[in-house]
Amino acid sequence: MTHAAHIILSAMLVLGLSACADGLFQGGVSGPSIESGADPVPDIPVAETSAVPDPGRDRAGETIASLGDPGDPGLWLRTPLVSSEQQGLVTAQNGASVQLTLIPIAGDPGAGSQISLAAMQALNVPLTDLVTLTVTPG
Repeated sequence: MTHAAHIILSAMLVLGLSACADGLFQGGVSGPSIESGADPVPDIPVAETSAVPDPGRDRAGETIASLGDPGDPGLWLRTPLVSSEQQGLVTAQNGASVQLTLIPIAGDPGAGSQISLAAMQALNVPLTDLVTLTVTPG
């Protein structure tokens, strides 16, 4: 490499680095730099979180239920198929149905449910079985 070519390449390198530092190769847009003390990430207010009903819940669905706490009286089904306590209809595979209270529990909609002793008796299903139920909220 000749001495003249070496000088030209060095000058181009210095000019190129200088242009990068001036923001010329940043799409022509200049903004706050970290050195200036400006915050490069804008403050975005975060909304308060609250329980929002899951639109995938509160619709008819199927669940496998086992006997819940036999000491809890009443007709109820604790199920992840609903997001709020409400009345609903439960139908067993034998065709028997019962109106009861649907109580939400944590879990995926396909997760199991717990049914009251009185509801199992009303559906005429064995207390020791896992029962497939069709659940219709509302």
